[in-house]
Amino acid sequence: MTLHVTEEQKNKLRTYLEKRGFSFVTKPYQEFLARGDNVAVSLYTSGKVVLGGSNKAGIQEVKDFLLSIGSVDVAEKEKEYPPITVAGTRIGTDEAGKGDYFGPLVIAGVLITEDTEHELAKLGVRDSKTLGEKTITNVSFEIRRMLSRDDYEVIWLSPTKYNIVYQKLGNLNRILGWGHAKAIENLLSTGKDCKVAIADQFGDQRYIENALMGKGNEIKLLQVPKAERDLAVAAASILARDTFVCKLRALGEQYSTVFPKGSSNVVEFGKQFVKENGVDALLHVAKVHFSITREITGGLVPQVKNDFKTD
Repeated sequence: MTLHVTEEQKNKLRTYLEKRGFSFVTKPYQEFLARGDNVAVSLYTSGKVVLGGSNKAGIQEVKDFLLSIGSVDVAEKEKEYPPITVAGTRIGTDEAGKGDYFGPLVIAGVLITEDTEHELAKLGVRDSKTLGEKTITNVSFEIRRMLSRDDYEVIWLSPTKYNIVYQKLGNLNRILGWGHAKAIENLLSTGKDCKVAIADQFGDQRYIENALMGKGNEIKLLQVPKAERDLAVAAASILARDTFVCKLRALGEQYSTVFPKGSSNVVEFGKQFVKENGVDALLHVAKVHFSITREITGGLVPQVKNDFKTD
């Protein structure tokens, strides 16, 4: 996994890794090689950053931090994807919150027709990751106002329910597969004549296929990288992200705080939260299977018990 950083971002990266307890060595043509928690980070003088190691979750957390400070994913930048040649009535699904330590997991689905596709384009609908939070809020409002209530579906799992499900399944992709399938099925249940659904590729395509039932089994399912290139998926991404932000804000109001987004720079906040509310409170606000839970708690990962109270 390779990214590129500026001079300013190099310093931010080193500070971040130092706080995470990484050890540093100097190598030829490198500013440093940092190792920690089965993750290796090589920063070259050119600004290239190479991530490696056996801890996939840890690697993803470092990548999330790099992206949060504005670094560029070299592979994504250089890779050109062909257009998605699907037109007419179709369903697009996308998720938000899977890489955020605090807050819910949200999956949204949007059904568009040729007519509503033109209207969505006029609204400036595109991948939510390219839009600011205020724009997402405004465009999400316009999408909901423009579409029939039968043409969009938003499913969300609070952190409490997410942790219960994850402890049973032990696999995020199985949860995502269920969520995407449920959004598709709910949209098809209204009786709309739709034969195609498009989803962003997040793993083996069978995760969604195996979760589909009833009319969902009759639909043609396309799972492609960067599916937000399609307007239906882009609209779903906006609804999902807007819902995530709203739910995270409400969660913060419940605890009289403001929960940070993402999975980088959350450890110190998490430690203070645990100090004030206890370790088990993490089950109500965070996705505790993330590796940073151990950093926050000093090694303990809280488990859902039989008498655990849901939201």
